[in-house]
Amino acid sequence: MDKIIITIIMSCLFVFNLQAQDNTSQKQRLDFAQMYLEAGGNFFPSFTGKQMINGEVMPIDYSATLNPYITWGGFHFWGHTEFYVTFPLSQINLDGNDAQHKMLHSVATGARIYPWAMKKGKLRPYIGFNWGALTFEQIPQTGEKHTAIAKDFMLNFDAGLMYSYKKIAFRMAVNYFPNTKWKYPLSKTDMTEIKTPSYSIQFGLLYSFDATKNNTQKNLDQWNSYPSVSKLSYDAKSFGDFFIGVGPSISFSLSNSAYNAQEFPYLQQRLASSSYLDFALGYHFNKANFFTALSFRNPTFTTEGFGTKQTLQKNSWTLEANKFLIDFSGFAPYIGLNLAYDTIEYTEEVDGSKRSFNYSSFEPGLTFGWDIVPGKTNEAIILRTNLRWYPYSSFKVDGKAFDFSQLEYNLIQVVFYPQRLF
Repeated sequence: MDKIIITIIMSCLFVFNLQAQDNTSQKQRLDFAQMYLEAGGNFFPSFTGKQMINGEVMPIDYSATLNPYITWGGFHFWGHTEFYVTFPLSQINLDGNDAQHKMLHSVATGARIYPWAMKKGKLRPYIGFNWGALTFEQIPQTGEKHTAIAKDFMLNFDAGLMYSYKKIAFRMAVNYFPNTKWKYPLSKTDMTEIKTPSYSIQFGLLYSFDATKNNTQKNLDQWNSYPSVSKLSYDAKSFGDFFIGVGPSISFSLSNSAYNAQEFPYLQQRLASSSYLDFALGYHFNKANFFTALSFRNPTFTTEGFGTKQTLQKNSWTLEANKFLIDFSGFAPYIGLNLAYDTIEYTEEVDGSKRSFNYSSFEPGLTFGWDIVPGKTNEAIILRTNLRWYPYSSFKVDGKAFDFSQLEYNLIQVVFYPQRLF
């Protein structure tokens, strides 16, 4: 069912983008994209959980909640699509129920489609989908040990209405979560099935802005004169330029590990890292539509519960080479190969006993991403997004495989080309 829905949405996206391309003669390159910041809340209805009380599994009612969030995103294809990431802030119980739980929804990347382009003073419907995480944690009233588990990189859907007034817009939407059944650990040995709400109602207020147009009129006129579809190297003035970049990232494990499944089934099986910074130093071959870079990342992965804690600290140096495919009105996707040298410190604490191991290896990977480049290769500061996939990363603990295949998602990297200032 999910595959059918995603196929329909991607087909709609293709049709609407074609529609946008048909009208490019009436649109300017610098109107292609616009960023925004949004603050709002998600309303989750009440539901029934289960807790272990005096050795028995008992139902327990949880209150409806309001979950504030912030979103960083952008409108693209002249207001026909929206791409974004969402960060949960907290949770507010609405009816004063003493029973406590946490359920937080974050979005690693999402897309929304507007059949009719966003326009000031107009109400516009949209449909969308996103890949994100839903984290669930029961907090026993008895004060006993517990754990949090998450469904990472799950596919969810939404539909809503947006009203735009000048630089302000108002959102009202419904989010649908297809996978809300949990095998939740009540203890190290007891599991139970809990079903959390499959929908939330969302309200948001956003402010949009366009930093690109804070430039000289000469540059604005030149950039708007570029063809809608061309190579990124179009109008390149130099052979190449050095660059430095930095931006926030997050990593997701894509497989369960045999070691955790056997030794710690009550812990989170697929690990997600905390946020970290991706640093890059590289060289862009302007006329060849190609760049190479050396990057450094140090994500930390942690899961804990019932007196057990696992921590994986990874330091990774990666050499990558990427080729730009096309430049569509300042949206320039690229694809490439990379080779990482990883060192991993694995730490395990069980009921006060602690042990650590160190591992190192070379890991081949694939890179995919895109640059936002309204000024092509003549702009000193651009925004970059990239994803790195490492399908073979793994190590062994006590002879059992710890599968560590990952997807790294570099949300927004600010890239600076100092030579382009002169």
